[in-house]
Amino acid sequence: MLYQVGDIVVGEVTGIQSYGAFVRLESGESGLVHISEISSLFVRNIEDYVYVGQEIRVKILEVLKDKGLYRLSYKQALLRRRQNVRKITSRRRLIQDHDFHPLARLLPIWMNEELKKIKEE
Repeated sequence: MLYQVGDIVVGEVTGIQSYGAFVRLESGESGLVHISEISSLFVRNIEDYVYVGQEIRVKILEVLKDKGLYRLSYKQALLRRRQNVRKITSRRRLIQDHDFHPLARLLPIWMNEELKKIKEE
């Protein structure tokens, strides 16, 4: 087996099941990203995060030499910018700083257009 625990490598998603995603690594070896290693959030559908044919970065969690497989993590290999969980006020400020007035002005126009389309059908 070419890789060691802790390595971050690139692979292609070759299959998706309800319990995880199968990944073929650059070396040709395979591994499984269990659904619990897809995201830190609750994952209802794995295809909301990855799809077959997608190239993804994964972290090697475990080498299963007897099976010739790797246990992989997608969430641990993601490039993340620095997060400060304590800054809740900045998140509130970010939401308040967004200006939704253009959407509020356009909403009645969009609704009228859609109602016209429905009446024409």
